[in-house]
Amino acid sequence: MALLEQFKAFVHSNQLIPGPTTTTLLAVGGGLDSVVMAHLFQQAGWPFAIAHCNFQLRGADSDEDAAFVQHLAETLVAPFFVKRFETSSYAAHNGLSTQVAARDLRYEWFAEICEKEGFKQVATAHHLNDSVETLVLHFVRSTGIKGLRGIPAQNVQVIRPLLFATREEINDFASAHNIAWREDSSNASDDYTRNFIRHRIMPLMQEINPDFLHSAQKMMARMGELDDINTYFIDNWLRENSRREPDGTLRLALSDLEGLPHTGHFLFLFLGKMGFSAEQCRQLGEGLQQQPGREITSDHYRALVDRKDLIISPLVPKQPEVSVQEDDLMVTLPDGARLMLMPAAPAPPYPDGREAIMADADKLVFPLLLRGWQAGDVFQPFGMGGQSQKLQDYFTNLKLSRLEKDRQWLLLNGDGAVIWVVGHRLDERFKIRSDDANGLKISYLH
Repeated sequence: MALLEQFKAFVHSNQLIPGPTTTTLLAVGGGLDSVVMAHLFQQAGWPFAIAHCNFQLRGADSDEDAAFVQHLAETLVAPFFVKRFETSSYAAHNGLSTQVAARDLRYEWFAEICEKEGFKQVATAHHLNDSVETLVLHFVRSTGIKGLRGIPAQNVQVIRPLLFATREEINDFASAHNIAWREDSSNASDDYTRNFIRHRIMPLMQEINPDFLHSAQKMMARMGELDDINTYFIDNWLRENSRREPDGTLRLALSDLEGLPHTGHFLFLFLGKMGFSAEQCRQLGEGLQQQPGREITSDHYRALVDRKDLIISPLVPKQPEVSVQEDDLMVTLPDGARLMLMPAAPAPPYPDGREAIMADADKLVFPLLLRGWQAGDVFQPFGMGGQSQKLQDYFTNLKLSRLEKDRQWLLLNGDGAVIWVVGHRLDERFKIRSDDANGLKISYLH
């Protein structure tokens, strides 16, 4: 089958373009692959625009690339967008490699164009060789099944319509249609890991198996199917065996997890999406029942082994301190909850401390302070006759999880004494002792 027909079949089978009138933004650098992609879009009769990034990394060659792509767009009668980037200074300022900096700048700009012009997708010219090189790179780095899928044909807004074709097939198409392109001298270098794989490893693989690229393509397809099956069964298992709370916290019973084969790997298959490493999940999966209090964190999540559950929740920053002034009627907490303060004549029955307290206003020293619980905090629980108790022990008796402790607010007097374990209990020192006391009702709205 001719390359054009394979191209159209691949796009249709993978549903890469929503409809025949949908304009696609093509990322064209001027090299063989992206130039051929532009010609294939033109021959297929699909609307497209061309975007070119001038990263200014190759001196005069960079400007000549931009001029070449502009001429290509004019020849193909396609809208053209071009932008010059200060890539080296951006990389240095942000502590990034040149390659990562160029990628970030490129996709950020593509997204801006799509939003402004109404384009639905961006097409890049990755082909089968690129995908197999990615497979080898991931294999060398000991990736999981997902990494052995190669490059996906679609990733959110980015499509890759040439993944079916080898570099040789693309080159043959260019020669047959007298298509000119620009050579990038950096592709001939072994300085980068990918180029080392391209120029050293891939030829050796093809010596062993001349059809290595297509063999690898079939294996990547099987890995993709296996990954999809894993995802299907894991999602179903989670639906049946997890409890999700309103704040996004996920609870998994330890007994259910320990009944699974390879618990650590199972954990990684869904916790990996939250930024946890395979090693973290492996260690966490070893003897869950024997490590209460153990926790791991990623950039945005934490996984905590509680008494009976594994609790996965968004990572909550340390509770900040909030000052409460004498004339405040309402104080808003960083988590959105509110504290209402209202002078009131004391009359039983008094609030039980879960939603509100009635405190002796004459004992209060302003400003009061709201802060998170800290190790070593002590208070005198209401009803215990002035007997002190560590907050740690009090929380243990309540069977609060580590997560619940970290979210706990304390209301402190100006002299540092705990007035209220918010949502739980008043301190004995601040209770109303007589009917003629000055009362202050403090309510917690959450």
